[in-house]
This record gives sequence, structure tokens and C-alpha cells, in this order.
Amino acid sequence: MAKIKSRKTSFYGNEFDSKAEGEFYLLLREDKNVIDIELQPQYTLLSAFSVPCYRCEGNGKVENKKTLRLNKCTLCSGTGKRMRQPWKYTADFRVTYKDGKEEVIDVKGYANERFPLVKKMFESVMGIELVVWQKNNKKGWVRK
Repeated sequence: MAKIKSRKTSFYGNEFDSKAEGEFYLLLREDKNVIDIELQPQYTLLSAFSVPCYRCEGNGKVENKKTLRLNKCTLCSGTGKRMRQPWKYTADFRVTYKDGKEEVIDVKGYANERFPLVKKMFESVMGIELVVWQKNNKKGWVRK
């Protein structure tokens, strides 16, 4: 994956991951229809889960090559299962409007190869659209 070269910036005491994200925040603050802006809301796309340990094949014990005794598997700590971390996604903003409508917004200067998959997973799990805005030098802010 390509490395994204963005600089952290600050506006009104809030730190943003990119200049574009900070500029979009200023745009939201100026919008009279916006009543609340939550920064960096986090969503769980996939809960934590476990898989059988491959080293001990789910038994929790492994044969010691020297003594031929069964020892507790160090990879799974003797449980026979390995835990996988939950898949979490952090959006840029959750915006609430005067009419009660809420939007989850992500500001992109550049979208890597993984982002379309994350967007699709977010929309599938949360049941709402992930709104993506991108700054275009000629057109200004464009909704993708």
C-alpha cells in the first residue's frame, strides 16, 4: 500500500489527521443546519472471535521434543484457542442536523486500496451510508 502523506493540523483546539479534514470541520462549523459534530466516532465492524490454535491443534498441549512430555502450549496459553481482535473503524465525523438526520462522514484526500472494502463493510454492518467527501482543486468539495 502507498503511504499517505498528510500533515496533522489543529483548529479550535481539535487535532485532525489532515489539512483537508480540518478544512471540512470548519465548513461543518459554519453550516447553520448542523447542531452537533462528533469527532472520530468509532464503530465495531467485526466482534472479537477465536480460532483453534494451529500449534496444539486445539488441545492446549504440545509435545516437548526433548522430554516427550506434554507441555502447555505457549502460543494459546493452554486454552486451545487463539483470540482475534475486533475490527474497528474510526470515521472522521458524525454530524447531526436540525431535522434530526445523522450522517457519518469520512474526508478523503486519497483513498487507498482497502477503503472501498471498509466502506462496504461499514454500510453492511451499520445499515447506513458512509458519506465520503473529497476536496477537488477546481470544483471544491465533491461528494463521492
